[in-house]
Amino acid sequence: MNSIFKLSKQSQANTKKRFYFNCSANAFVILMACYYGLIINIPFMHGAFSAITSLHTFSWLFLFSVPLLLVCLLVIFFSLVSVRGLLKPINYLLLVLSSAALYGSLNYGVVFDYSMIQNAAETDSSEALSYLNLQLVGFLLLFGALPAFVLSRINVNCARPHKEILSRIKLLLACGALIALVVVNFYADYAATGRNNRILKKEIIPFQYLSSGYKYARDQLLYSDIKFKNIDTAPALAVSNATKVTVIVVGETARADNFAYQGYARNTNLFTQAHQVSYFDNVSSCGTATAVSVPCMFSLQTRSNFSRLESDNQQNVIDLMQQAGTDVLWIDNNSGCKNVCERVPTINIDTKKSPLCDGKYCFDEALLAPLKRKLANLSQANTVIVLHMMGSHGPTYFKRYPEKFKKFTPTCEQSDIQNCSQAQLINTYDNTIAYSDFVNAQVIAQLKALPTDIDKQFLYVSDHGESLGESGAYLHGFPYALAPSTQTHVPLYLWADEHNQGITPTCLNSLNHSQLLSHDAVFHTLLTMVGINTKTYQHSQDILAACSTKNSENTL
Repeated sequence: MNSIFKLSKQSQANTKKRFYFNCSANAFVILMACYYGLIINIPFMHGAFSAITSLHTFSWLFLFSVPLLLVCLLVIFFSLVSVRGLLKPINYLLLVLSSAALYGSLNYGVVFDYSMIQNAAETDSSEALSYLNLQLVGFLLLFGALPAFVLSRINVNCARPHKEILSRIKLLLACGALIALVVVNFYADYAATGRNNRILKKEIIPFQYLSSGYKYARDQLLYSDIKFKNIDTAPALAVSNATKVTVIVVGETARADNFAYQGYARNTNLFTQAHQVSYFDNVSSCGTATAVSVPCMFSLQTRSNFSRLESDNQQNVIDLMQQAGTDVLWIDNNSGCKNVCERVPTINIDTKKSPLCDGKYCFDEALLAPLKRKLANLSQANTVIVLHMMGSHGPTYFKRYPEKFKKFTPTCEQSDIQNCSQAQLINTYDNTIAYSDFVNAQVIAQLKALPTDIDKQFLYVSDHGESLGESGAYLHGFPYALAPSTQTHVPLYLWADEHNQGITPTCLNSLNHSQLLSHDAVFHTLLTMVGINTKTYQHSQDILAACSTKNSENTL
């Protein structure tokens, strides 16, 4: 410990002189723990101090015990990962990952729980690059590269193995004693603060992202050979005299609060209003990220018991439709269908072959051409087409609509959205909502153009919402239990052609549009819309139950 910062000079024989900080392995562990505890965990410390000082009465000793406890826990962690020979490589990697996590936490308010790790792992390169900006680069250089450079200049003096182990045990015992002292004196305070501020433990770096990353890797590697489950081996099309076409539009990052149908002051739904859609104003999402919500809404599982691992390995409603004899097509303008469309025909919009694309992204109007081709070549009596939008995906909202749709100004023309005013950010976001509404109106217009003897129907639902700087939160992906309603309250609306023999506008208008709904209802509502008889159908979860002519044998 006496050699923590002893500056020495290398041999004169070296052609290039280098200076090192000499320190013992224990001193190195303590230094890393202090850096993470006092710098990398600034969001956690700020949250903890705010939670404690907001109490009517609090103990200053309890307040100051928080950084002490955190540093002790980090000392234990770094003692375990600081393996001789791998000490520096492991810490180089942790510095890069942790500085990136710190950037996300400070600038967007995100926490890296399981769903966020999953979402990040399934993000394509174009989507990942949308987060790249000079501020991010500078941040990573300052909090990741610079400490890594300093680390490279530290010469860690490792003692003989038995002495090193003995010294490490003494350090761990000292930290254990301090932790026990804190717990004995402030257990009730920590329990109460943690219970009332559950997000705090999810903000501790690197514990949260390492734990979540391990769980995600475990599920992907160890459980990848799960046997595929058929939830119904004999779904069948209901008897119908009419040809039927159903278009499902999966919106992206559209929050209900910014829809005119929801009572929003701006008319962000100008185009679909002409088609008199039926809007439902009390719908919650299954998750706060695409990687959860999209597979969940098409799954028989509900939000309360949803497992992505299970949903990937069993039939979803799209599979049931195809098995029953429906002609199914998925057209994707996003980062993929999250395994939902894995077993049905799929078209992925080519970002390099359309004037609507810039090589990385396409405006959602690019979905209209393949839709038109499909509608002009209907080959079966029952057709389902799913359009997966780019919608309002951030942080580069300004890239989600053509220039002529820049209705609300000034806008935020950058990816570091936290540096725009909230007014600019909301203007830009509202433009994306208005543009998505235009595209949806064009989809409905294409359906209306089909012959009158074809039953035409349409469903739009967003996967999750978005935070736009409220309470310092941006984007989405928060743990569901802690997520603001802006991330979980989503828009859903239906349209049916007036000539339909099945679902009609009159019936849609008669429904309770303020009923409490969630993504759980999508599976069963689609069964009714498309006309699928299956033992999986649940009448109580069907939005269109009052419009349905299903007999009792189809109801569980």
